[in-house]
Formats: sequence, structure tokens, C-alpha cells
Amino acid sequence: MTTRNLLGNIAVTCFIIVQLADWFATYQGLIRFGTEIEANPLLRFLMERYDIVFALTSAKLAATIAGSFLHLFNRHLEVASLTLIYTWFALIPWSRALNLQSSF
Repeated sequence: MTTRNLLGNIAVTCFIIVQLADWFATYQGLIRFGTEIEANPLLRFLMERYDIVFALTSAKLAATIAGSFLHLFNRHLEVASLTLIYTWFALIPWSRALNLQSSF
């Protein structure tokens, strides 16, 4: 296994972990505050129209599949960048909203 492949595997693993953490944080935020707190209007609409768990799981599954395809086509820098973007713009705001500042 080359270093590039190893780094790619680490990047996609981190991406999947961040997706799972975002699912959990989003679910906790929705339970605590309701769907009004969701910043993504399309996702909020789907959550209000259908089941929250179904809409949230579908969105996270789609993101995970997309990240996996990027990994499959050796777009590891993009996967790593998306991991950082999700961390900064999804996990950190949720941790603040849920008063989990010590996590980040």
C-alpha cells in the first residue's frame, strides 16, 4: 500500500466518521430544538414532510456515497477538504448549539 493510498483511506474514514457524528448531532439538535434549527432548507422541508430519521439518514447516506465515489476515483484531497468543511460548518455549530464546547 502506498502512502497516497493510506492517506486516502484515512481521509475517507474520517469523512465517514464526521458524517456519523453529524447525523447524531443533528438528530440531538432536532429533538431538542425542533426542525426550525436545521439550516439546510431542503433538508428541513424533507424532515417536515417525511420522517426526521428517514430524511436525515438519507442525506447522510447520500453524502457518504458521494465521498466514497470521490475516494474510488482517487480524489482524496477533495474528500479531506469536505471532511474539514463538514467539521467547521456542521459539527462545530452543532456542538455549540448543544453546549458541547469541550468537544471542539
